[in-house]
Amino acid sequence: MGNEREDSVFPTLIHITHYKAGSTWILNILRNAFPGKVVQRQIGASHFLNQPVIKGRFYSPLYVTKQQFESVQLPDNCRKFIVIRDLRDTLISLYFSLKYSHDMLNEEMKKSRATLNSMSVDEGLIYMIKHNWLYPNTEIQKSWVESGEPIILYEDLLKNDILILEKILINECKLPIAKKDLYDVIKSQRFSKQTGRKPGIEDINSHNRKGIKGDWRNYFTEEIKEIFKEHYNDILVLTGYEKDGKW
Repeated sequence: MGNEREDSVFPTLIHITHYKAGSTWILNILRNAFPGKVVQRQIGASHFLNQPVIKGRFYSPLYVTKQQFESVQLPDNCRKFIVIRDLRDTLISLYFSLKYSHDMLNEEMKKSRATLNSMSVDEGLIYMIKHNWLYPNTEIQKSWVESGEPIILYEDLLKNDILILEKILINECKLPIAKKDLYDVIKSQRFSKQTGRKPGIEDINSHNRKGIKGDWRNYFTEEIKEIFKEHYNDILVLTGYEKDGKW
């Protein structure tokens, strides 16, 4: 009964995002600021899509489209926020994660790691583009941006984490936490605190590889750029990362 009363103070919080858009970063902030509130995630978001949503608990991260989200019956007082990232940086982060740092969850991931390690960086990036590795991310981005819902950019979070998260978690979601306590947790989870490295100093074997925006420019050759445009330029324009194909 004590837990039920405690949960009634909190909204049910939903953090929607896609792969490689700072999901672990936000998850760790929520876990440390609100111990015991985050529901253990499951592959395919089955803890959210296939099980009753628990009132007053946090679901972070959820890799779901708007259509998937709306298929779920939610409790009263449910709040959500959505984070997306430039697909080009998402690709680079996903490439290094699959190749080096991510836990191997299934046979498909093991095969993908072996494939990427048999190729050069350029070949691997082209392989991932042509084989639609970004497809789940694009579907999530497209569904939420087209819905007109407020969107938070990962790149803005890198610059203004305290300002943005205070606005979301305290002002909008009404989570019961003192500003100073939230600030302290946010600062403790920053890239430099977690890794001992300044943003931009790379460790390819770390889940926190580099911690910057615009890293795609270090890897996109003209060939990769043109192939990427063929597949995903419409999403870059839709999400506001580019105005047209002249980048």
